Amino acid sequence: MEKLTSQNFFLVDNGSLRPESILYIRDIADDLNKSTGVSIIPSGIMHSHKVDASKLNGIPSLSMDSLFNQRNGNEFDYLAIIPLFFGPSLAITDWLQKKLEEWQSLGSNREFVVADCLYRHGDERIAEALTEYVVSFISKKDKSKPFVILVDHGTPLPSVNLVREQIGQIMVKKLNGLISGFSTACMERRPDSQYDFNDPLLEQLLIDIQNHGHKKVILAQLFLAPGRHAGTNGDIAEICEPFVKNGLDVSRTPVLGKHPLLQKVLSERVQEILRID
Repeated sequence: MEKLTSQNFFLVDNGSLRPESILYIRDIADDLNKSTGVSIIPSGIMHSHKVDASKLNGIPSLSMDSLFNQRNGNEFDYLAIIPLFFGPSLAITDWLQKKLEEWQSLGSNREFVVADCLYRHGDERIAEALTEYVVSFISKKDKSKPFVILVDHGTPLPSVNLVREQIGQIMVKKLNGLISGFSTACMERRPDSQYDFNDPLLEQLLIDIQNHGHKKVILAQLFLAPGRHAGTNGDIAEICEPFVKNGLDVSRTPVLGKHPLLQKVLSERVQEILRID
């Protein structure tokens, strides 16, 4: 874990128990440091501190949960949080906000600031990045147009789901004429009817697509890092496997964390905080 100083910028994602995800987030933080000149400390909300350092090039990982619980918060008086989240997840707006307020109340002259999440209404850059990845899978020689699915994890919050839907609306326009169909979908969802806004489920959508005779599908993955869901042999790969075995051609776009347009968004968040100071 990096040595903490009095003022620290943290790039914060949900956290992961998969080393490849933590190392990927470190790369994003390193790139952000190069583009802004600001030292950026990568951290999960939960879990990341549990991963054996021997699997992380000998450098222990950090989570905000462990940081606050171990009272390391006494080592600094200013926290700047850059959320590595597309939309306003409760991990940022509720859990972390409460922890930061508690930390602030336990010392004098403590300050914190939390930047906006990655997507802002009207900003098309996330959709542009995904569209670029999708187009790279479309062959000009193949006359059969693919069906495109914008897939995310699924959420209990309509405000987070709205981010997916707005990005999807932008993508449909950008992909006009290149695809045979488009839908948003979620990997999983809570069963109660109040969470129906997540639908369709990816698995059911793939069943419907195959039943309607589609042969090619491109999954536009609305994920920022590889891990349990979007990583190698992750949940999405597992969902797709039986369809692939049954003859469906399924391609998956890379995760978005290292795309240059995402780096621009993150850099802007850092610069906005610096202007506040």
